[in-house]
Amino acid sequence: MKFLDDSWERNEHFSFFQSRKNPCFSVSFSANAAHLYDLKKQNGFRFTDCIYFAAMLAVNDIAGFRQRIVELRPVEFERIDAAFTYIPKGRSLHCNCVAKFDNKFSVFSNNISAARASADQHPTLCPVGGDVQSLIYFSCVPDIPILSATNPWGDPWVDSVPRFLFGKFDPSGNITVSIEALHSFIDGVHLAEFYKLFSQILESPQEHFG
Repeated sequence: MKFLDDSWERNEHFSFFQSRKNPCFSVSFSANAAHLYDLKKQNGFRFTDCIYFAAMLAVNDIAGFRQRIVELRPVEFERIDAAFTYIPKGRSLHCNCVAKFDNKFSVFSNNISAARASADQHPTLCPVGGDVQSLIYFSCVPDIPILSATNPWGDPWVDSVPRFLFGKFDPSGNITVSIEALHSFIDGVHLAEFYKLFSQILESPQEHFG
């Protein structure tokens, strides 16, 4: 993690949006995940693991998605990990999990599986490591084709983690995605860059899921 000083080109934008009562904004879109789904079926992967991995590859490649607020100051993390919702076995309510990211899918998938197994035994909304800012929050509503979404937020000077919500995967191969983040760090150009990278990964998953 590094603190961003006065030479940071986004200083004015950061101060402008952080002075707002609600500095968040969101966008929703659909992306074609048919090739990724085929890869999932061929290898027995869990589809949510694949979607999370594709999103994590993209966000870790975009500085704006790695920027947060720590001690009331803007910072940039070298790498971001994943936090995600999960319904433990035998329960009807979700809990929260945290999984360390790795550029190798098999390692990241194992980390996700370990987090789920831990949650099956000790479900909680406050897992170890879930209180840090170096995360992306993931959740799924697999029965709904998302058109728009908002999420609960805390004080934007303390809670600066972007939220991703993945919707229905339809028969044509499209999956809907909603992203909500602080405008203090994220503009349309960052979202467009994410969409481009995420779509490229979905279109050629064999290049990333080795």
